[in-house]
Amino acid sequence: MNFKVLLTGSSGYIGSCFFETFKNKLSIFCLDYKKPHFLNNSQKKNFIKCNLLNKKKLEKIIRKIKPDLIIHLAAQSTVNENIKWESYYKNNIIATKNLIYLMNKYKIKKLVFSSTASVYKAKKNKISEKDKLYPVSKYGKSKLLTEKLIRKNKNINHVILRFFNVCSAIRKPLIGELHDPETHLIPVSISKVFNNDVIKIFGHKYKTKDGTCERDYIHIKDICYAIYSSLNLIMRKEKNYILNVGNGKAISNLQIIKSLKKFFKKKIKFKYTSKRAGDNPRLFCDTRKAKKIINWKSKNSKITTILKDEILWHKYLTKNNVKRNLTSV
Repeated sequence: MNFKVLLTGSSGYIGSCFFETFKNKLSIFCLDYKKPHFLNNSQKKNFIKCNLLNKKKLEKIIRKIKPDLIIHLAAQSTVNENIKWESYYKNNIIATKNLIYLMNKYKIKKLVFSSTASVYKAKKNKISEKDKLYPVSKYGKSKLLTEKLIRKNKNINHVILRFFNVCSAIRKPLIGELHDPETHLIPVSISKVFNNDVIKIFGHKYKTKDGTCERDYIHIKDICYAIYSSLNLIMRKEKNYILNVGNGKAISNLQIIKSLKKFFKKKIKFKYTSKRAGDNPRLFCDTRKAKKIINWKSKNSKITTILKDEILWHKYLTKNNVKRNLTSV
């Protein structure tokens, strides 16, 4: 069935990749406060420029489109404790309040929401959906409050997807991560290797196997299919779900450096620096619930595949004279 979908945050990393992956299977209306990047201009005929904080304009759009379902990806997503709480509060909490209010008003009852692993309390072992919630970053706190807003609303059936470390690029068409500034380890590291610069590793005295932070890296292609499987589920069932979406493996920052060394067959320049506020030592997930509920598992998230596709994307950016902003790292 060709569902009519409103995709918020469509110009962002996940939104752009999802649109390109499923534009022929779904009727997707793209909504963002900024236009798609020139490398991703196929959204143009489906694109509507709107900030979710502009309630009047958003209402006109929703009233006109009357979507069957909303995929809500729009957010202040950078994990940076220097960003003011007000920014997270407005862009994550108030924006979602506006969306929920209009969903209720126009009787739109289905929502897929992108949340984050940052809502969990760090632990040594795999994190399940039943584990303790204790966000330490402003971003994580804002996402947890947004989850609560959604769960409190009894008129909307939802799937809340708690993404772990999303990374890499899709190949056809080639689209990947392009944040401003770029702060994520894998794209930053690959950019720095090509530029022969020094990679910074934030903290090396964590209680992990090599002292550096450990994360669960999940390929963007696997994320897109988790979203698609979730919307198919929720269109069939009037139930609510919270699902972890990750690879289920903990990979350390130092392991990423060692993997890059194998890829590039040369010494990688790196140095340890002070740990960042809000960073958990270890975050990796139990994905059994997602496998059971939406018949999903990560198929593209081997670290070799992740790095290979990210390198392709980096070369494509370079070819098109696009430079990543690495000023903060």
